[in-house]
Amino acid sequence: MKLLVKPNKKLIEKIKQFSWYSLAMLIVVVFAGPEIFVAMELTLMLEVMGASTFCMFYLSAIKAFFEPYLKKLKPYFERFAQFEGHSFFVLKYKQYKQMPSMLMHAVPANTLLLGYLSIVTGFAILTKIV
Repeated sequence: MKLLVKPNKKLIEKIKQFSWYSLAMLIVVVFAGPEIFVAMELTLMLEVMGASTFCMFYLSAIKAFFEPYLKKLKPYFERFAQFEGHSFFVLKYKQYKQMPSMLMHAVPANTLLLGYLSIVTGFAILTKIV
Protein backbone atom coordinates (compact mmCIF):
# COMPACT_ATOMS: atom_id res chain seq x y z
CA MET A 1 0.00 0.00 0.00
CA LYS A 2 2.89 2.35 0.71
CA LEU A 3 4.01 1.94 -2.87
CA LEU A 4 0.78 3.50 -4.12
CA VAL A 5 0.63 6.32 -1.56
CA LYS A 6 4.12 7.77 -1.96
CA PRO A 7 4.15 8.63 -5.69
CA ASN A 8 0.54 9.83 -5.66
CA LYS A 9 0.80 12.04 -2.59
CA LYS A 10 0.00 15.24 -4.50
CA LEU A 11 -2.99 13.63 -6.12
CA ILE A 12 -4.32 12.44 -2.76
CA GLU A 13 -3.92 15.94 -1.30
CA LYS A 14 -5.83 17.47 -4.23
CA ILE A 15 -8.62 14.93 -3.77
CA LYS A 16 -8.80 15.81 -0.05
CA GLN A 17 -8.98 19.52 -0.83
CA PHE A 18 -11.58 18.95 -3.49
CA SER A 19 -13.70 16.96 -1.09
CA TRP A 20 -13.56 19.78 1.49
CA TYR A 21 -14.52 22.33 -1.14
CA SER A 22 -17.34 20.11 -2.34
CA LEU A 23 -18.56 19.59 1.20
CA ALA A 24 -18.48 23.35 1.88
CA MET A 25 -20.40 24.03 -1.32
CA LEU A 26 -22.96 21.37 -0.43
CA ILE A 27 -23.47 22.93 3.02
CA VAL A 28 -23.99 26.38 1.49
CA VAL A 29 -26.48 25.01 -1.04
CA VAL A 30 -28.41 23.13 1.65
CA PHE A 31 -28.64 26.14 3.97
CA ALA A 32 -29.22 28.77 1.25
CA GLY A 33 -31.50 26.62 -0.84
CA PRO A 34 -33.15 28.14 -3.87
CA GLU A 35 -31.95 31.65 -3.03
CA ILE A 36 -28.65 30.86 -4.73
CA PHE A 37 -30.38 30.15 -8.03
CA VAL A 38 -32.56 33.25 -7.65
CA ALA A 39 -29.42 35.31 -7.03
CA MET A 40 -27.78 33.82 -10.11
CA GLU A 41 -30.82 34.64 -12.26
CA LEU A 42 -31.01 38.19 -10.90
CA THR A 43 -27.30 38.69 -11.53
CA LEU A 44 -27.72 37.49 -15.10
CA MET A 45 -30.73 39.76 -15.61
CA LEU A 46 -28.78 42.71 -14.20
CA GLU A 47 -25.90 42.01 -16.58
CA VAL A 48 -28.17 41.77 -19.61
CA MET A 49 -30.29 44.78 -18.69
CA GLY A 50 -27.22 46.85 -17.86
CA ALA A 51 -25.59 46.15 -21.21
CA SER A 52 -28.75 46.68 -23.23
CA THR A 53 -29.59 49.88 -21.37
CA PHE A 54 -26.08 51.20 -21.95
CA CYS A 55 -26.32 50.44 -25.68
CA MET A 56 -29.76 52.05 -25.89
CA PHE A 57 -28.51 55.26 -24.24
CA TYR A 58 -25.40 55.27 -26.40
CA LEU A 59 -27.39 54.94 -29.63
CA SER A 60 -29.89 57.56 -28.44
CA ALA A 61 -27.03 60.00 -27.84
CA ILE A 62 -25.62 59.33 -31.31
CA LYS A 63 -29.06 59.87 -32.85
CA ALA A 64 -29.55 63.10 -30.89
CA PHE A 65 -26.11 64.31 -32.01
CA PHE A 66 -26.73 63.67 -35.73
CA GLU A 67 -30.41 64.66 -35.82
CA PRO A 68 -29.86 68.30 -36.87
CA TYR A 69 -27.64 67.19 -39.73
CA LEU A 70 -30.14 64.57 -40.87
CA LYS A 71 -32.91 67.18 -40.91
CA LYS A 72 -30.76 69.27 -43.26
CA LEU A 73 -30.32 66.23 -45.53
CA LYS A 74 -34.05 65.40 -45.62
CA PRO A 75 -34.70 67.29 -48.91
CA TYR A 76 -31.95 65.26 -50.58
CA PHE A 77 -33.52 62.01 -49.38
CA GLU A 78 -36.86 63.16 -50.80
CA ARG A 79 -35.24 63.94 -54.16
CA PHE A 80 -33.58 60.51 -54.09
CA ALA A 81 -36.99 58.89 -53.54
CA GLN A 82 -38.42 60.85 -56.49
CA PHE A 83 -35.47 59.87 -58.68
CA GLU A 84 -35.84 56.19 -57.89
CA GLY A 85 -39.60 56.25 -58.41
CA HIS A 86 -41.13 52.79 -58.17
CA SER A 87 -37.91 50.79 -58.40
CA PHE A 88 -37.00 51.42 -54.77
CA PHE A 89 -39.28 50.60 -51.88
CA VAL A 90 -38.74 49.23 -48.41
CA LEU A 91 -41.25 46.91 -46.82
CA LYS A 92 -41.71 46.05 -43.17
CA TYR A 93 -39.79 43.17 -41.60
CA LYS A 94 -42.95 41.11 -41.24
CA GLN A 95 -43.55 41.30 -44.98
CA TYR A 96 -39.94 40.36 -45.76
CA LYS A 97 -40.28 37.43 -43.39
CA GLN A 98 -43.29 36.18 -45.35
CA MET A 99 -41.69 36.74 -48.75
CA PRO A 100 -37.85 37.08 -48.62
CA SER A 101 -37.55 37.40 -52.41
CA MET A 102 -38.99 40.93 -52.14
CA LEU A 103 -35.66 42.02 -50.65
CA MET A 104 -34.18 42.33 -54.14
CA HIS A 105 -36.67 45.12 -54.90
CA ALA A 106 -35.24 47.22 -52.08
CA VAL A 107 -32.12 47.82 -54.19
CA PRO A 108 -32.13 51.30 -55.79
CA ALA A 109 -31.82 50.26 -59.43
CA ASN A 110 -31.28 53.69 -61.02
CA THR A 111 -28.62 54.70 -58.50
CA LEU A 112 -26.75 51.40 -58.87
CA LEU A 113 -26.86 51.66 -62.66
CA LEU A 114 -25.50 55.21 -62.58
CA GLY A 115 -22.85 54.19 -60.05
CA TYR A 116 -21.76 51.25 -62.23
CA LEU A 117 -21.57 53.39 -65.34
CA SER A 118 -19.60 56.05 -63.46
CA ILE A 119 -17.07 53.47 -62.25
CA VAL A 120 -16.66 52.01 -65.75
CA THR A 121 -16.23 55.49 -67.21
CA GLY A 122 -13.75 56.41 -64.49
CA PHE A 123 -11.63 53.32 -65.15
CA ALA A 124 -11.78 53.94 -68.88
CA ILE A 125 -10.51 57.48 -68.39
CA LEU A 126 -7.81 56.38 -65.94
CA THR A 127 -6.50 53.67 -68.23
CA LYS A 128 -6.75 55.99 -71.27
CA ILE A 129 -8.92 53.58 -73.24
CA VAL A 130 -11.20 56.36 -74.39
